[in-house]
Amino acid sequence: DFLSPDKKVEISSPYNPRHVTHVGFNPDTGEFTGLPREWQVLLQEAGITKQEQKANPQAVLDAIGFYTDNNKKE
Repeated sequence: DFLSPDKKVEISSPYNPRHVTHVGFNPDTGEFTGLPREWQVLLQEAGITKQEQKANPQAVLDAIGFYTDNNKKE
């Protein structure tokens, strides 16, 4: 029975993974490296300044990742 408390849920490992983009951050220049053009546009449209990007690079990457993960075209 599917709803039985004795049934263990099995989660498979990822299949056919692809590493598409590698983004880095240069703290000396305050610039991202390898940032796709569409992500650059997202930052500009969101009004996120270079100073904010330099002060919080991981937060910027997390926000972009969240946005792209939740707006994928199916």
